[in-house]
Amino acid sequence: MKKFAIMLFAAFMAAGFTACSDDDNKGEATETVSGFYTINGGNMSGKIPASITAYDYATGTATKALEDAFFAANEIALGEGAQQALVYNDKMYIVMYRSNLIWVVEPTTLKIITSIKPEGDAMSPRAITAKDGKLYCSMYTGYVVRIDAKTDEIDGTLKVGPNPDGVALAGNKLVVANTDGQNSKNNYANNSISVIDLATFTQTEIKNTKFPGNHPTDAASNGADAFVVMQETYKQLDDPDYVPGIIVKVTGNTEDDITKVCEGTAACVNGNNLYVINAPYYGEVKDITFKMYDTATFADKGNFIKTAAGTDSEVVYPNGFGVNPANGDIVMLSYQGKKMTKDPSYANIYDAAGNFKKRIECGVGARAVTFIHEKTAK
Repeated sequence: MKKFAIMLFAAFMAAGFTACSDDDNKGEATETVSGFYTINGGNMSGKIPASITAYDYATGTATKALEDAFFAANEIALGEGAQQALVYNDKMYIVMYRSNLIWVVEPTTLKIITSIKPEGDAMSPRAITAKDGKLYCSMYTGYVVRIDAKTDEIDGTLKVGPNPDGVALAGNKLVVANTDGQNSKNNYANNSISVIDLATFTQTEIKNTKFPGNHPTDAASNGADAFVVMQETYKQLDDPDYVPGIIVKVTGNTEDDITKVCEGTAACVNGNNLYVINAPYYGEVKDITFKMYDTATFADKGNFIKTAAGTDSEVVYPNGFGVNPANGDIVMLSYQGKKMTKDPSYANIYDAAGNFKKRIECGVGARAVTFIHEKTAK
């Protein structure tokens, strides 16, 4: 692999963020986006490790699908179970679930700066966000850890609900999706949502009794509004016990503060727009929808991408997506078939109006998009 493959992005950046995450540096400068990374989980059964694919907007090129930009930069493997990446200030944090570590790298080159290795009871990182010089990462063993962005050291550990995954900021609160994911035999009966006060680093756990049959798995935010994906039951659509996935808005720390927005299995927020994919696990391509809603009123704004069967614009099995905050472009990740295989995934790029622009191949098991920001003085 050629090391120049990862040198795709502008050299001067101050901040960025993962797709569908929040940025507490808004308003400091005019933003452009020079490219994006796809975070690829790999395929454990196929002994295919996690990887990163790099795409450059200026040249319209990406690293080859089965090449790993991280390995090209460091000559060591990324590891197993890559979940997502967050660019905060001048560093990028790559969350590795099965390897139980968080890589800290230079965003433009992916060169390793250091790594954060969780120890003790709080292990197996899943999702990360940042605010006011602190990073917050969910740990699947039942915790959220707080990381000092200057020292890259864990300075706080908080017990939350069972098997937390997605996290999202809502002002000075952190909303955490406690999946109870290791309790499938009991239908994830202990699932909940934790609301953490960032000033005191204390939490209120809201047990889910309002939406039986659903369990939270992911979360999305624009920094002010937090939305949680309450996953469907994994049954055939015509099964009488099937419960569709829903998206809820969380505005406080009681069950009354959780409001259903719409049906859906994945969500992303950009500005005042909530982008929702509904792709039932046992559904077909024809059952997949891509809808946009107003974050305040929940008004339906129509489809956010345009697809046509049998063309490159079609998305067979969406597995992650993001919205470019600078121009509204949508990057949609998908497997080649209905479920994950050993084949490379692909990323479809659409403009802000939903028109298909191009398709690129990316690594196996592509699951998250991280945009790379370049900031210029006002």
